[in-house]
Amino acid sequence: MPKDDTHLSPSLRAPARPGSASRFLGWLLGTGRADADHAAAMQEELFRIRGELSVLRAEVEAMHAEVGRRDIATLEELLRAGNRRQVEALIRDRTQTVPLPDGSVLCRVLGRFKLFVDATDGGIAPHLLLDGYWEYWVTEFLCRNVARGETACDAGAIYGYYSLLLADLVGPEGRIVALEPNPWLHWLLSRNITLNGLGARVVARRLAVGAGGQDGVTLPALMTGPADGAFADRFAEEEGRTVFTASSTSLPDAAGGPLDLLRIGFTPRAIDLVAGCEALAIRNPGIRILLDFDAGRTEDPAALLAALGARWPLRFIDGDSRAKACTAAELLATRRVATLYLSMVEPR
Repeated sequence: MPKDDTHLSPSLRAPARPGSASRFLGWLLGTGRADADHAAAMQEELFRIRGELSVLRAEVEAMHAEVGRRDIATLEELLRAGNRRQVEALIRDRTQTVPLPDGSVLCRVLGRFKLFVDATDGGIAPHLLLDGYWEYWVTEFLCRNVARGETACDAGAIYGYYSLLLADLVGPEGRIVALEPNPWLHWLLSRNITLNGLGARVVARRLAVGAGGQDGVTLPALMTGPADGAFADRFAEEEGRTVFTASSTSLPDAAGGPLDLLRIGFTPRAIDLVAGCEALAIRNPGIRILLDFDAGRTEDPAALLAALGARWPLRFIDGDSRAKACTAAELLATRRVATLYLSMVEPR
């Protein structure tokens, strides 16, 4: 039975009917009929209950016919299922979670992908575990704006939610580069790619994005896995925070070739971001960039937005999954946190 029937047509929702339980209790306690009629009443009530159960079974079959018994075959099929409310209900109905002894939880996202996530993650993991999706407005935007055969880079991939989504959208003809410097998260990312059979089109690299190729870059770690786990020795305490080291690459070199779409799921240094995006735009004039912008975690957000706005029209992906024009002042004063769409290509 679906967890939420709001996506079902009115004809499939259970109509109000007299409670068979109360009628049966009335018979059982002798409050509905005289004692002499109990046997006949029992037969009559059981007949009614069997009839109502048959109706309920028919309604469940009708729900299955509309919602579907199997996992969603493709994201195209998912989008054809209906509007956002309907699709979210379909995805939630397919969520499953399995805690594992290695500090991860196995869950199902977008109705079909299997994903290992960190059991202690209080950010993205609860949404994946309970809802089966993350930032649905961005998810739907990508489904409309990524084509088969394209090449995309997911910088700051974490578990690979967007990497798997993009891999499904570009198809076997396309290519995805997923970058995640955290050793524990990179291990989960690599497992997720393999588990979903996408190793032929997704490459996971344990690299940070910065000014250029460097070794031994120190970065903060929000998730480290179990304290006695296999990756415990990869993390250290430094000035009251947990850190790890990784190699870095520049944005233009991240994909190692032509690039159609870049998703930046973190906030790099403004100077590195602007320089990297400029170089990418020169090499790939039609590139589309999705940037997770957080004014509170950017050293100079006003300068960053001014530099980006000088190169591209400033747009953000709104809750209806449409890219809408905005100004730097609006982003800094009201939104503060947004997914920006940076491109000369008009989005769909």
